[in-house]
Amino acid sequence: MGIREHGLPTLAVLGAVTMLLSLQTVCGQSLAAYDIRPTVTAKMGDVGGKYFGKTPDPAKTRHYYVAAEPDQWDYMPAGSDPICGMTPSADVIAKHLVRKVRYFQYADATFTQRVPQLPRLGILGPVLRGVVGDFLEITFLNRTALPLSMHPHGAKYDKDSEGSYYGANNPLSSPQAGRVDRSAPGLGAAIGPGARFTYVWYLDEESGPLPTEPSSKAWLYHSHVGGEGEINLGLEGFIIVTDPKRARSDGTPNDVDREIPALFMIFNESQQDPEVREHAGASGGGQSLNNLVSNLSASASPGTPQPSAFDLREEGQRHAINGYIYGNLPGLEMNEGERVRWYLFGLGSETDLHTPHWHGLRVIEEGVRRTDTVELLPASMKVADMLPDNPGEWLFHCHVAEHMANGMFARVTVFPRDKPRASLSPASAFLGFPPPGPANIRTNVN
Repeated sequence: MGIREHGLPTLAVLGAVTMLLSLQTVCGQSLAAYDIRPTVTAKMGDVGGKYFGKTPDPAKTRHYYVAAEPDQWDYMPAGSDPICGMTPSADVIAKHLVRKVRYFQYADATFTQRVPQLPRLGILGPVLRGVVGDFLEITFLNRTALPLSMHPHGAKYDKDSEGSYYGANNPLSSPQAGRVDRSAPGLGAAIGPGARFTYVWYLDEESGPLPTEPSSKAWLYHSHVGGEGEINLGLEGFIIVTDPKRARSDGTPNDVDREIPALFMIFNESQQDPEVREHAGASGGGQSLNNLVSNLSASASPGTPQPSAFDLREEGQRHAINGYIYGNLPGLEMNEGERVRWYLFGLGSETDLHTPHWHGLRVIEEGVRRTDTVELLPASMKVADMLPDNPGEWLFHCHVAEHMANGMFARVTVFPRDKPRASLSPASAFLGFPPPGPANIRTNVN
């Protein structure tokens, strides 16, 4: 469901966002949104697909097709808390359906057939995966009126595939020296409306796990044109990299039976981003990227008292796991005795200090520490391995008291060994399965 279905033409809303957004901060430099000039336009065609000037070996390449598109997102599709019976705030009950922009995977370059995603991924974009030595080619299509990108953590890339816009606004030499040199952003830094660009990311040895680490690890990716507002829009996903010596022929880790993702993040759905508002107080005013998309149609009557920045922040916070609140995240299911790998992530602001905790179950964090609680900071990426030995329904939540009280929890179900109900098919058990491309067929190295 798109923005148009709620009476707002998509391009009008998103185009207005581009023109009305006052301030973004990149590398400490304040800039107007209309100063962000797309590095690739629709008229240019796809000028990507190179890795340091060369085309990657097709036999080692997995090709993905990903589009950024407006979407309606429901933080609480059940309309209530089915686990703890808590009563969400009136604002959450009234506004759990919001406008977002998200990444979607397609089957091919026509961008006509979406690839289905497992429900447990929630708001996260498609999982991109490979083994050390693979190239990931991602043809990205921007179906919004905002300049957007895909920036990876962990993988190796050249400047054009960095997917981050900052060079044109980052002085590299002192004005006192008589001139200011500015590095040029890479081609893939800001993909314009209707444009497409093929990023190439190499899964080199340093992107994979050490021999002492678990057999696979995950790295975040997200849009990185105008700042954190794009993450708040819903433009995030992750990459799984497996050690080829510990991989099956399809690239999945051979010591794992099931993979589960968990992104802990407080989304901000207030009418005006408090941080931007505070900044704007000294800079001339303006709304944040995300909140213009979410609230462009809402306007206060003249003379209406305006809430404080603190009140706005509190009212607009959605304490989510994979974009769901108050126990609405589906699909955290497994069978007793399975080897389950959790990929844990943190994103957001200075309030996003999270401590995922499992009731009734324990994990081994990064292969070195047995625990039932893991610490996450913004942009944290961790692996936790579980051997579920306790059938039943268990609470999974952030142990920060305020976050728990505001709905940052979900249900984990462990089915008994003699009655396995969590599907054993690889397409259900593993994320982003099967990965595309000729590299699907691989000789396992032992």
